[in-house]
Amino acid sequence: MNEIYIVGEQGPEHNSISSVHTTYDGALEAWNKLRLKLIEDAKSGMEYCKKDGRGTEMYEMMLKNLNCTDPKKIDNYPFETPYIEKRKVMI
Repeated sequence: MNEIYIVGEQGPEHNSISSVHTTYDGALEAWNKLRLKLIEDAKSGMEYCKKDGRGTEMYEMMLKNLNCTDPKKIDNYPFETPYIEKRKVMI
């Protein structure tokens, strides 16, 4: 049995896989890139809300949550949360 690491993001109504890796280090690098993309998306959403005169509390919470750099501790529920999942596979 070999191990693979799946990198993705999940929310209350979705689960998307973005990549699959043979090493944890490769998965961690991809996870961090995904986390940073989610941070950029949240910043864009906050700027849009500011221009539109709406509240930004939701995006502020998302940015705080996504600043966690530990895949085992990060929690951005109910919004997109990046993850690494280890699976055993037979080759």
